[in-house]
Amino acid sequence: MSKGNYTPNERIVLEYFFTNVDKNVYCAKNTLSSQLRAYLVGQYSRTHVSLRDRFLQLFDDQTKALEKWTITPEEYISIDELAESIQNQSWIKLETFEKKASDFLKKWWVNYGHNSLKDSDTIRIAVEWISQTLTKVIESPYPCLGNFQEKSTRYIAFGKESLIFPDQVKNSLYGQEIMDVMWRLIDVYQKYSPIVKDILDKNNVLKKEEFTSEKIYDSTLDAKVFDIMRYTLPCNVSTSLWASFSARTLETHLSYMLSHALEEVRIVAASMLEEALQMSPWLLEHVEENSYEIIRRKKVDEAVTTIMKSDSIENKIYQGISRDERFTILSEWNLDTNILASILFDAWGEQGMSYVQALAIVEKMTLEEKEQLMETALGDRGKFDRMPKALQHSTFMVEFLMDFGAYRDIQRQRATKQLRQWVTAVHGYDYPEYIDLDGMEEFKQEYDKIMMEVTELAQKVSKDDTYVTQYVGALGHLVRTTFEMDPGQIAYVVELRTTPQWHHSYRNLFIDLFQEIKILAPIFSKYVKCGEGGIASRKEQEEKAELKRQSLLSKYAQSGDDVQINKEDQKETTETV
Repeated sequence: MSKGNYTPNERIVLEYFFTNVDKNVYCAKNTLSSQLRAYLVGQYSRTHVSLRDRFLQLFDDQTKALEKWTITPEEYISIDELAESIQNQSWIKLETFEKKASDFLKKWWVNYGHNSLKDSDTIRIAVEWISQTLTKVIESPYPCLGNFQEKSTRYIAFGKESLIFPDQVKNSLYGQEIMDVMWRLIDVYQKYSPIVKDILDKNNVLKKEEFTSEKIYDSTLDAKVFDIMRYTLPCNVSTSLWASFSARTLETHLSYMLSHALEEVRIVAASMLEEALQMSPWLLEHVEENSYEIIRRKKVDEAVTTIMKSDSIENKIYQGISRDERFTILSEWNLDTNILASILFDAWGEQGMSYVQALAIVEKMTLEEKEQLMETALGDRGKFDRMPKALQHSTFMVEFLMDFGAYRDIQRQRATKQLRQWVTAVHGYDYPEYIDLDGMEEFKQEYDKIMMEVTELAQKVSKDDTYVTQYVGALGHLVRTTFEMDPGQIAYVVELRTTPQWHHSYRNLFIDLFQEIKILAPIFSKYVKCGEGGIASRKEQEEKAELKRQSLLSKYAQSGDDVQINKEDQKETTETV
């Protein structure tokens, strides 16, 4: 949250770079350079402070750097100097050109409907003090085009002050019961975080002797604890989100959000629109709630209710799920054949070959010939090279059943086509890593008790209000989602989400999925770099951060100063890594 009590000069500076200084939704103006914006957003996930306040901290960093002589007096600028510069600046008068641009956009976009013009404008919005439930709505535009950065559950602790209860929840039939059980969830999170850390330490989950310092060991252990305890974080725990959209995507997405069944979504959407209009008034002028979406949702809800009454579906409640229940392959093409046909079609355009002809040629090939063609196309791909464009054909569709925390991570693979059901506890929950470790018996008992209590409450609430149910759950509860991917997207997701440092929940999911892909596409799968085996490499990341810290110390020592790296500097080195 913002500190709020800004000095007059701080307000001048903030109002120059952001659309407001007193709301939890605001845009970054074009006066904030792309490099500085990227720098601030890169740290957004690891700090409690708002984007505006992190920006102000840069001036404190400047002061410290000047004191340590890591910058010269000529490079230094104070908040007061910048405010004076902003106030005294003589601006070139551009009102005539702005009017000309507005008239052009109104004519060709509003009157003639040239939507492509809206792709040239990007709106960047910080949305703070919102629930985990709401973030998934903001991050799910259709089509899935956007750039998002969200606060991490691996590096930030949460408390009771973090919970959000919208009026839609408070005023519902089970409002008080919902609030009571969410408080108990956060109680478990806070009570057992230090206990779990002590258990992991005593069981030598991480080999302390392998770490180069106590600090690196402790920070790596903290990340493990947060990964376990996030399963108990309520869906209504607050977070902050940075989002960038093209004006075209934002236009349709805000219209959808303004028509949403959740009150919190509608309120935040109105604030997002208010701020975005300051950045792109003509391109977003006609954004409003979508009556079709409201009517459609009501009719579909009624139809589904009727269908469910006549054809009831058994809903299994899980207390932990087996690895073979985590995903179901719904459909797939003959991936190897279609990949090779796409490679031929893409490469032989000058020959006028049709896709049907390319398929016929591949089908006549021997296994050895197919393997050789795949090797020719993909064999030289390096670690950071994308799969070629030719691999965008063919479809692989899979349904995942995973904990909400894991979905929160992988949902950001926006190149895929996704459908997600409501965040809900009705399916039950999964267990975190190390739950059966010696000493974890009490925590597991408390975990089962509170998670089943939430599950049973969610089932009860769903009979009265399916929308309010989205606030009855924790990040450890299960959600269903479908992913449809082309081969290139399959490779990208598998390679990204199976690297050793990631959360075990979705890492194991994609390792298991890759085993099936090897069966379905034995030739292509050889060129997918799945990170099977190994242990979490968080230790290596922390060691890189420590090396950077030592490098800073060495640099300061060379300048003749006897200094210590303070906590803010330590955080900076970790964030940079």
